[in-house]
Amino acid sequence: MLRIRQKSPLSGFHYQAFDAQNALLADLVWPNFAQAKNARLRWYPNDSPDGDVQIRMPQGLYRIGFEYLSRGFLNETRYTLHQGAEPLSVADVMSPLGKLRRQEVHLRHPLAAQLKPAGRWGRVRYRLEQAGQCLGTVEEPRWFSVKRELVVNLPSTLDLPTRLFIGFMTINAAFR
Repeated sequence: MLRIRQKSPLSGFHYQAFDAQNALLADLVWPNFAQAKNARLRWYPNDSPDGDVQIRMPQGLYRIGFEYLSRGFLNETRYTLHQGAEPLSVADVMSPLGKLRRQEVHLRHPLAAQLKPAGRWGRVRYRLEQAGQCLGTVEEPRWFSVKRELVVNLPSTLDLPTRLFIGFMTINAAFR
């Protein structure tokens, strides 16, 4: 089990990850201006990591970058978790064809799965599903809190950076 908690109720752009014993494992920090790899308007130079979300861990620095797959009323995007140049996880946020519904999150690597909202009124709850079978959940423990908090119950076969990446995808899908 993993808990991802907002560091301050005044900032939705800095989260911390804790284990079951409440020991700090990592910081998730959003940049001041996120920038897609294929952005039309650029704040940062080409191939600069300054526009990426950072996962700061004692084991090293991981980055979550994104790029647009298609642009329209709802942009379709690809998020990539990487350390250095090596991609560790990839997820696509896609719009259902011909429907105005919530976008769908499809994990492509290291496993093919889908992050689906599992409706609970007043609380964020997502299920990680593979071929219709639930692999784990990411959900808010309470329906109201001053700081946003998510409990991540995913298989231990997924490494910690990948579980944090799935937590980030849930934050991005539910709160942004």
